[in-house]
Amino acid sequence: MSDTAILALSWIFFILHLAVVIVTARHWSTLPLVPFVNAVTAAGVLIYWMTKWYSYLFQGIKWYATDQAIPLYALVVITFSLAALLGTFKSTVLNNVFLGIDGSVLLAAALFFTFFRMDRMI
Repeated sequence: MSDTAILALSWIFFILHLAVVIVTARHWSTLPLVPFVNAVTAAGVLIYWMTKWYSYLFQGIKWYATDQAIPLYALVVITFSLAALLGTFKSTVLNNVFLGIDGSVLLAAALFFTFFRMDRMI
């Protein structure tokens, strides 16, 4: 993936998170947007990490337990988001916290990729 694509995606997904915050704060929609965006974001993280797990398991790449903190967080987020979407668990505060964490990380990534140039991002 090119630097430009990563930069564009980080800004697009940050703006999406910001739009969801505005829509839910203004009560412009009755749809469960926060858990849906959280679930999609966490699913994207888990899909990304599946390639890493394949490398760990079948290509002999060394890994540490701390490497799994991010996918573990994504697994927790997707669990609570899917439970909220299915109606078995209602925690608006927890889903809003997850949305805030994800949005903050996306903003930091977007700013980093905007102001710090790299030769190549993979």
